[in-house]
Amino acid sequence: MNTKILSIGSFLPPFCAKGRPFSQLRRLLPLAFCGVLFVFLLLPCAHAAQNAGSSPASGARGEIVNKQTLRSRVNPGGPEDWPEDKGLSTAAESAPLAQEKGKSPASGSASDGQVSADAKTGDGAGGTVEGKVSGRVEGLPAPPPEKEEQPSGEQGERPVVYVDEHGNPVPKPVDPAALLEDAERLMRERKYAEALASLREIRELPSITPEQREKILYHISDCVWFQYADNPLAGFEPVVSATSEAMNANLRSPRVPDALLRLGLANLSVGNLTDAGGYIVALYRRYPEYPGVAQGFTALGKAQLEHKLDALAEQSFSIVLDKFPESSSLQEASVGLAYALSNQKKHANAQIILGFISKRWPRYYIDQPSFLFLQADNDLALGNNAAALAHYWLYYNLIPTQKGNDALLFKMGDMYFQQGNKVAADFLYEHIRRLFPGELPAALAELRLAEQGIYVAPINYDSMSQVFARAGTVNLEKLYTDLGALPFESPELVLTGLKKAMWLYWNREYAQAMGKAADFIDAWPENSQVPQARDLIWAAFQKELTNSLSEKNYGRILLLWNGFPLVRERYGAVDPQMRFALSKGMLEAGQTENALEMLAEFLKSPMDPQYGEAAFTEFFFRYLQAGAWDKILDLADMVSSWPLATPLRTQLDYAMALSAQNLNLAGPALDMWRKLSQKDDIPLYQRAYATYFLAQDAEQRKDISAAYDLNRGVVDLFSRLRDERSDKSDPQRIQDAVLSLMDICEVGNRIPEALEWLEKYSAFVSRESQEYPGLRFREARLYRKLGDAVRAQALLEDIVRNYGDSPFAGAAAAELRTFEVSRDLRDFLPGGARQGAQGAPPSAAPQEPQPSAP
Repeated sequence: MNTKILSIGSFLPPFCAKGRPFSQLRRLLPLAFCGVLFVFLLLPCAHAAQNAGSSPASGARGEIVNKQTLRSRVNPGGPEDWPEDKGLSTAAESAPLAQEKGKSPASGSASDGQVSADAKTGDGAGGTVEGKVSGRVEGLPAPPPEKEEQPSGEQGERPVVYVDEHGNPVPKPVDPAALLEDAERLMRERKYAEALASLREIRELPSITPEQREKILYHISDCVWFQYADNPLAGFEPVVSATSEAMNANLRSPRVPDALLRLGLANLSVGNLTDAGGYIVALYRRYPEYPGVAQGFTALGKAQLEHKLDALAEQSFSIVLDKFPESSSLQEASVGLAYALSNQKKHANAQIILGFISKRWPRYYIDQPSFLFLQADNDLALGNNAAALAHYWLYYNLIPTQKGNDALLFKMGDMYFQQGNKVAADFLYEHIRRLFPGELPAALAELRLAEQGIYVAPINYDSMSQVFARAGTVNLEKLYTDLGALPFESPELVLTGLKKAMWLYWNREYAQAMGKAADFIDAWPENSQVPQARDLIWAAFQKELTNSLSEKNYGRILLLWNGFPLVRERYGAVDPQMRFALSKGMLEAGQTENALEMLAEFLKSPMDPQYGEAAFTEFFFRYLQAGAWDKILDLADMVSSWPLATPLRTQLDYAMALSAQNLNLAGPALDMWRKLSQKDDIPLYQRAYATYFLAQDAEQRKDISAAYDLNRGVVDLFSRLRDERSDKSDPQRIQDAVLSLMDICEVGNRIPEALEWLEKYSAFVSRESQEYPGLRFREARLYRKLGDAVRAQALLEDIVRNYGDSPFAGAAAAELRTFEVSRDLRDFLPGGARQGAQGAPPSAAPQEPQPSAP
């Protein structure tokens, strides 16, 4: 292997490296020092030869890289073989400049792997290294061919080995120019990641020139820019950092405008319009003739358009049109300016720009068909509907299968309808419904055909009622339901919910209309038609309230009141009508406590002329039915000053008397019964009860005459109720009164009448009743008092015979024994037999105590 060893150790004699003992080396040291001295003596001669240019083989000289490193050629042989013109020079001017390091040699083959160490010198002679140092002294020229066989051809050139001051091999010094050229090749091949890595390595080399450093920094900026082209957000910081470093490296560089433009575009890519505008304006002020200014303002204007900054976009695009009329960005800027003006409703100015675009680039719409929409929309804004329709038809005919054409045709149909051309409009609606089933425009077209017009927000009930009236056989309710269920959020489909509510109201389905309008409000609380829905709910509630009150359907009123907060909010404070309706509805729903709480407001004085009596009646009959006698008296006290109707006042007086009677308030009760009995216009049942309780009081006072008259009145009044089959008829009261009359007549010794009342009383007592034996026993006593002993004895015997288990059987048997004693006594006395045959008078003898009838 041919090598070149560069180190100061090369100056030692060659045999120092052949493993000889150190003692031998010590003997040779004088000779070595002589050789070194000889070299230094030759240095001036070599320097002089270099300055004179007399030595063509300057590559044979050594190279001082720094204070510690000495590079030289390896020359076989010893000092005796060193030519004077090839001596090593240590002159300062022989060292190469920093920027000259790494340059390619003037000659040499890359296939041989030979690289020159000096950018300015040619190749030197080479030698062979075979793992040991040859006998020749390193650093000298090659010996003559006859002394050692030299390789033929290119093999005579030896590779260079670089070592440090300690003799250790080190890598070959890099060539920045070659590396830079290689990095540029990678950039041309779009291998930006590899190129970026290489460029960053080159940037760290200390031997690069300022010009190379600037070029490298801009190349790094380019690589980072292209590397993050698809992800500008992630690449923002790397791009800005790399570009700022490149620009600040030399602010006088001709590439500073490129850096400013790139910084502006990088900020635009992340939406930082403020900083982007600053860079682009700075570019325009410092380099007004730079072609990239037009590109920067065009990009800035487009970003401003996207952010709805139309006025700023207009300024940006205008600069391009005014200052750079020949720029490649002129077309894009012109279109952007037209959009900016149109968005600001500067339609006249926009029309001028649109005309300029059409003349300058007449076929622009072919490459960009959407440009026709801008022209059509601007024509519409200027009132030129015919021109707008022409642009729409041009677009449709240019790309008839384009997605969204159904919406375009629908819009054109509306335009024809608004122009009064209903035939053309209906034709387009039918065409859309037939060709695009299931799409939103088809649904809207069906809605147009059904409603026979365009009814979009804002709508009201008056206009929609006309639609409902002329709908004919079209089932608008079903249509609205079907369209509302479609998976689209079109404003017109949203309105179908409100339209259905209006249709239900028009169809007098008020409760359903309220529910549908409430659903619309809940689903779209921010919709502009919510006030219409609120008004519809209120109007429907008013209708339903009137109908429910006339039908006394209070439950429905309560349901609507509780189900629609909007109604409660709109209604405000509850008035007497609503209070009464809600309370009645609560009563129907079983919410008694809440209902009575609401009704209690009507019991306050003065009496409510419309609902006072109704509220009183509700409380009164509930208390009466529940037997709440104390509450009835309290209620009567609350309404004592009310001008109640006569029947109601009479009813209250009766209830007050009955309550006092049941509460054992004897005094007040009798006064009330007495007042009632004196009235001629009270109901029959009230008079009957008043008479009954007065009769009971007379009996307790032992006023026989009054008791007799009153009880006869009781029998008469309750008998009339029975005959009338009144629900107030009370047979028990008749029975009680007949029994009392029987007692009174017996006490008054009006035996025949007593027997009559007894016969009436017998109608209430069956033979199986436990009371029957006692009644018969009493009848026997009355007949005995009357003197009919035979009838009396027969009754007594019947009791003994048929009711032996009754307590009255024993009393009857004892009574029969008295009959025998009386008979024997009459037979013993003179004339007794005859008298007995004629019938004895009633016995005056004392009678045994008898049990009283129940």
